[in-house]
Amino acid sequence: MIRWIYFLILVLLAVVVQTSVVPVVWFRTPLGYVGPELLAAVAVFVALHVRSRVEAALAGWTLGFAIDLTLSGPGMGLASLLYMAASVGVYQLREAVFHERASLQFILSLLFCLFVYELWTLWGLLSGHLSRPVAGGQAVLAAGLAVYTAVLTPLVCRVLKPFQKLLIATPPGRGRR
Repeated sequence: MIRWIYFLILVLLAVVVQTSVVPVVWFRTPLGYVGPELLAAVAVFVALHVRSRVEAALAGWTLGFAIDLTLSGPGMGLASLLYMAASVGVYQLREAVFHERASLQFILSLLFCLFVYELWTLWGLLSGHLSRPVAGGQAVLAAGLAVYTAVLTPLVCRVLKPFQKLLIATPPGRGRR
């Protein structure tokens, strides 16, 4: 069970770091800036450790909502839905794999970000907010964001691991698998 007060504090800290510190590690490409998405890495960590699909969905929605609050524009509300769906997807995939491996965290984060940010770009194209050339560039930037985030996700998971019991409670009488 997620301990929501601690989780919301983590979300707030992640948003502050994402908007103030993370831009320092962005790099410029001919298409625009590419940087990691810290909230996606947190979503992957939480989805790998919660006890139910509903908790994964609520945590993903909360992280996506935090992104929606920091952005403005045509996709308002879309991050919440995409993060929720991607978190449930990670939760479903974790049953088949050992989720403490850095390589798995990398792959799941890559899939998470590709799903969220490529669909976000597609939404911009289909809704008319992005032209084809701009959407093509955004799709490439989204792939760069996915790779960058995937590289950093094992580090984020390692940093959050000591706080797992604070963030996610084990139900009484039941041990962790």
